[in-house]
Amino acid sequence: MLKIGALCLAQPTVLAPMAGLTDRVLRLLMDEMGGCGLMVSEMIAAEGLRRRNRRTLEMIVGLQTRTPQFIQLFGAAPEPLAEAAAIVSAETAFAGIDLNMGCPVPKVVRSGAGASLLQDLPRLAAVVAAVRRSTNLPLTVKVRLGFSQVNVMETTRIIEAQGADAVAVHFRLKSEGYTGSAHWDLAAAVKENLRIPLLGNGDIMTVALAREKLQIVDGVLIGRGALANPYLFREIAGQATEEEDLGVYVRRLGDLIVEHYPERKRLGKLKAFTRFLLLSRPGARSWKRRIFLSQDFMEARAFLEETFPCR
Repeated sequence: MLKIGALCLAQPTVLAPMAGLTDRVLRLLMDEMGGCGLMVSEMIAAEGLRRRNRRTLEMIVGLQTRTPQFIQLFGAAPEPLAEAAAIVSAETAFAGIDLNMGCPVPKVVRSGAGASLLQDLPRLAAVVAAVRRSTNLPLTVKVRLGFSQVNVMETTRIIEAQGADAVAVHFRLKSEGYTGSAHWDLAAAVKENLRIPLLGNGDIMTVALAREKLQIVDGVLIGRGALANPYLFREIAGQATEEEDLGVYVRRLGDLIVEHYPERKRLGKLKAFTRFLLLSRPGARSWKRRIFLSQDFMEARAFLEETFPCR
C-alpha cells in the first residue's frame, strides 16, 4: 500500500496529469473502470484560481469519485501558488495537491513555471515551502531529471526538506521533451536519496513494465499508457479485461463527452482521447485516420462504436 501523507492508496498507481486530457471526463471514466490508486487533474494555473477566473473554476468543478483525486497547480512564484493551495483546501474536495515543476512546454517555461523552476533552486524551495505552509492536504511535487543537465538528486532533496509528502519524477530532462526513452536507470539512486515516497513516470505502457518499475519505486504514474489501454490500471491490479470492455469504454466516453462539453468541443475531445487508443492494435492506423478525418462528432462516435462492438 502506498501512503502519501495521511492518505493511503489502495493501489500504487497514479493517473498522471496530462494537459487537456485528465479532465473530468477521463477521471470519471478511470474511476468507473477501477484499479487506479490516485488520479491527478490537468494543470491548473494558480494565478487563474486566485483571481477566480471563470474558465479555471470550470476546470476544478468537483466530481464524486471513489478514487482519490489531486489537483495539479502550476505557477512561477510562491505567493500565488500558496494562495491557490489555500483555496483548494478550503473550497474543494480534492484529496491533495501536486505542484508541476516539470512541464517542458515553451509557453509555460517562458513564464517561469513548470520545468523552469529546475533552474532556480532557491525559488523552487520557496514555492514548496510556501505551499506547505498554506495547506494541510497531502502535497506532492512532480519534476524531471533536470532542465538540460541532471540535478534530480538536489531538487528532490530540497523538495523533501521543504515538507512535501512525496515526489514524482519523469525520468527525462526538460530538453528531451517526450522524445527518446525515459532514463529509468537513475530511479534506484533517486529512491535511495529520499525518505519520502518516490513515484516514477515515463514510458509505462504495459502491465509488465508497470510491475517491473514497482520493484524500484514506490508508485508509478501512467499517462499515455492509460489512453492507449484504458483498462491498464485494472489489469495491473490483477483484474481481467475482455475485448468487449473496449466497446463499453468508447460508448461511455461518448456519453460523458456529450454530458460535459458543448457541441463545438465534442469532436476535438473525442479525437484527443482516442489518439493513443491501442497503439499496437492491428489496423489502428487506418481507423485512427478515419476518426481524424471526421468532420462531425456523431460520425466519429458511430465509427468508434462500430469498430469496438460490445454485447
